[in-house]
Amino acid sequence: MTELTKIVAEPRPLQIKHPATDEPIGLELMLLPDSHEQVRAASRKATNERMFNRGKVTAEKLEAGRTDMLAASVSDWRWDGDLTFRGEKPAFTEQALRQVFKELPWVAEQVDFALGDRAAFFR
Repeated sequence: MTELTKIVAEPRPLQIKHPATDEPIGLELMLLPDSHEQVRAASRKATNERMFNRGKVTAEKLEAGRTDMLAASVSDWRWDGDLTFRGEKPAFTEQALRQVFKELPWVAEQVDFALGDRAAFFR
């Protein structure tokens, strides 16, 4: 018999791939499911901000909200091989992650796409 409460989403790794060749580049991000408290808190914050600013949504606010959600959905990273960012293998911080997303939007797009695959968070 399967216990329903044992069917839970778990963090999962995402191999970032080269946007042209679709080959792994040596960067692995650990993604959190939407049920994780860190992600839920970011979602509530975004919802509250939209409710507070009713009718005053800008493209910049939407983009910032998307980045906030993506950043909240990543808990760690691993840099393999000789891959670097600006000449180093940066320690994982929210600021460093946001900088990668800002300078390399294709990385953020891969995270966004992977987060949409809910089934992948279940083992």
